[in-house]
Amino acid sequence: MKKKIQYVLPAILFFIFSLAHADDTLFSTNLFAKFHAGSCTICHDFWENDKNGIAFTNHKKRSDVNRCTKCHKSSVTGFKHSDDWFAQPGLYISGMDAKTTCEKIMEVLFAKFKSRELLARDLEHHLLEDPRVLWGIEGATPESGNLPFKKKETDMVEGGLDEWKKEVMAWIEGGMKCE
Repeated sequence: MKKKIQYVLPAILFFIFSLAHADDTLFSTNLFAKFHAGSCTICHDFWENDKNGIAFTNHKKRSDVNRCTKCHKSSVTGFKHSDDWFAQPGLYISGMDAKTTCEKIMEVLFAKFKSRELLARDLEHHLLEDPRVLWGIEGATPESGNLPFKKKETDMVEGGLDEWKKEVMAWIEGGMKCE
């Protein structure tokens, strides 16, 4: 009996630890929840009426996009051209599952027309360097400006920038799997 335990117990422990270790190369493991943090979806849902996008709620009277730059000027957004601040409509919206979110991101980046290397570079650039994304991760940063009227974003992505970079790179280097 003692010999069985000697061999079976390590196998059981290995199996349990294997189950506990999440696959960081899958989009669903870490990134999905972060893509759906409020600091991201508030901008991506902006023009989505069925998601109560802010274009239809507290920005309803500001429907002329040319008025946006009166508050979201370069000193606020951190962009040379303040109208570069806008999140791309239809990129993804809250409520999508992990696979759909990931596939939509790939579609918008024209993944099917790019080599894996170019797609990886484009994803890395957007997810790790774009001030709009950095805003969603850490809030107002020197590179991304500040909210108008000294407001603060309250629903940031958990884990901060270092964790975000580690998880994005694990996903990209793992083959950008939409699972």
